[in-house]
Amino acid sequence: MSIITGYAGTYESAQSFGIYRFTVDADTGALTEPKLFYPAPNAKYVSLQNGKIAAPVERNKRAGICLVDLSAKEQASEIFCEDQTSCYVTQDGLRIYTANYHEGTVMVYEEQEAPDEGLRLVKRISIAPAAGCHQVILHERYLLVPCLELDTVRVFDSSRNYEPAGELNFPAGSGPRHGIFNRDHTRFYLVTERSNELYTFRVEENAGFHQLDSRSVLPERGTNEDDTAAVRMSPDERFLYVSTRGSDLLSVFSLEGELPEAVQFVSCGGRHPRDFVIVPGGKYLLVANRFSNNLICFRLGVQTGRIKEICDAVTLNEAVSLVFDPDHISGTE
Repeated sequence: MSIITGYAGTYESAQSFGIYRFTVDADTGALTEPKLFYPAPNAKYVSLQNGKIAAPVERNKRAGICLVDLSAKEQASEIFCEDQTSCYVTQDGLRIYTANYHEGTVMVYEEQEAPDEGLRLVKRISIAPAAGCHQVILHERYLLVPCLELDTVRVFDSSRNYEPAGELNFPAGSGPRHGIFNRDHTRFYLVTERSNELYTFRVEENAGFHQLDSRSVLPERGTNEDDTAAVRMSPDERFLYVSTRGSDLLSVFSLEGELPEAVQFVSCGGRHPRDFVIVPGGKYLLVANRFSNNLICFRLGVQTGRIKEICDAVTLNEAVSLVFDPDHISGTE
């Protein structure tokens, strides 16, 4: 069997203390009980690249990020340049980007070449107070930043010291939250938190985007309690998956036509689904349900893309983001 290591980011609470580690059996979907890997209060979002996890951290009323070497936790670096913890982190080589919902900023950090030099702040991109910056999406030399409270996606050019390079505007009150590109960056899909919609764009040169479609991610008209959260794509790029809180649903869309088509709506197996990931190999989907404090592993139909039965469930308090380590897949007989 193949055992794959995963990590979860959590909000701080009396039962959750940072970044947790667990494993999933890629043949059966069986999960192990998560164990605290690195104590980092309010490590809400985790990013993993080249054997290192980046996540927000808050200590002594200061906020920033930590960078944790999976093979040597004692080499972890931390830097504190923010008043409140960011809600999203991603890595690109030595650079680490964070989106801060409350402060309305994007921070660009850099890991120093020498391990003992830690991290440094490269750039603070100030968009607007309480702009609701929810994600940093990398596209060629550009950064795309969904700003939920401004109903825009702001675009910045990294080759010009992150100067503004345009924006995508959405209807008032829609609340753009998370987006994803296909592998060759010819299509861009974005979900809105407040209007619970999936937008499809054709990607053109120089960060040009042409809207092709928008449609609900819910099977029927939503309520004020519905808040769409995350969007992910299957490894073969045939299906798109979306999580929505309130209705506590996972939605499945087929990408085999010109535009996405809904093929399934299914319960998330708990309450308040935030992030979810497809287990390497494409046979299982793992969802973090924050309010019911559980991780749920669903079987996936590899050919149909449909979410099938629950394979396993474990307890994890306040989990809101998930990531797998592709370099730590062990095989046993």
